[in-house]
Amino acid sequence: MKKLVILFLAISFSNTLSQESGKPGIFSTFNFEALGGINFTTLQYIGPSLIIEGKTNLSSNLNIKFSLGYSTTFKKDQTNVKTFSFISINNIDKYQTSAYTIEKIEYDIIPISVGIEYFFMRGKFSPYSFLEMGYNSYSIKIHTSGIHYNIAGSYNSFNELPADYKNKPPAISDAESYRIAIGIGTNYKLSSSISLDLRYSFQYNKSLVNTHRILVGISF
Repeated sequence: MKKLVILFLAISFSNTLSQESGKPGIFSTFNFEALGGINFTTLQYIGPSLIIEGKTNLSSNLNIKFSLGYSTTFKKDQTNVKTFSFISINNIDKYQTSAYTIEKIEYDIIPISVGIEYFFMRGKFSPYSFLEMGYNSYSIKIHTSGIHYNIAGSYNSFNELPADYKNKPPAISDAESYRIAIGIGTNYKLSSSISLDLRYSFQYNKSLVNTHRILVGISF
């Protein structure tokens, strides 16, 4: 409780000094943004990206922001897989050989992030840089091609399988993921309360794949 009182007094004191100097006080402005765009590793693998973002000021040129989003990211793979599966023929269980290629891995990601945003100048155009850190909640989908079943026959037992087909399908990691993004952008003022926002960022995604992201949206 004592810490909260001290924090409140510090913010109030900062706001008082800012008002006296003609500058906005800490947490004195609030903005919301809705942005959409693309998320990609290479131009061959492009997915959609959406963000809802809220921010408040720490100083006249520095904001703290919080965001929730959704992105689809693809990772090129091209792994050739030889494996087996269980089938039943006339109520008799068999080991069936199969082969296929993993073309790409699709990640559907919901990132939750906090960050800071620094404006180099304020005007009709307001360029800025930003840093974000957060957590990725995600699901995985594997895209395959060239699937061949019973390519090397079917067998009554595992030991009868050819050596190349005794492998289990490769496992895809589902480890926890966090993200760090760094980027640049600019706001273009459309009116006194609405701005157009264009930004680019590079994202490091632990356990997934690193991506580039380009977004455009409205700030109000």
